[in-house]
Amino acid sequence: MRKKVKSEEIQPELVFAIGLVWGHLSARQFEEAYLLAKGCMRVWPEDRSLALMSAYAAAEVLEPVDERKLAGLRDSSSDDWIRLVLRRATQGADA
Repeated sequence: MRKKVKSEEIQPELVFAIGLVWGHLSARQFEEAYLLAKGCMRVWPEDRSLALMSAYAAAEVLEPVDERKLAGLRDSSSDDWIRLVLRRATQGADA
């Protein structure tokens, strides 16, 4: 079981940024999610959640997905998400 990170351990601004990106993804506003995630990755380049959501948003707007970076993020908790991102990126490339 994955250890849940306490929100006190994460900067409040990062929590807010993750929530905004997730909100855009949930609302299927992929262009906005992509642009926001791309900007957030400049501030928090090592954040795992932002990196995964950024990759998904990129796949949805037909931008290149960094498969090497995704491979570095792979673990049991993100495996399904990464497979989804790669499948969406492949579907976009075929279209």
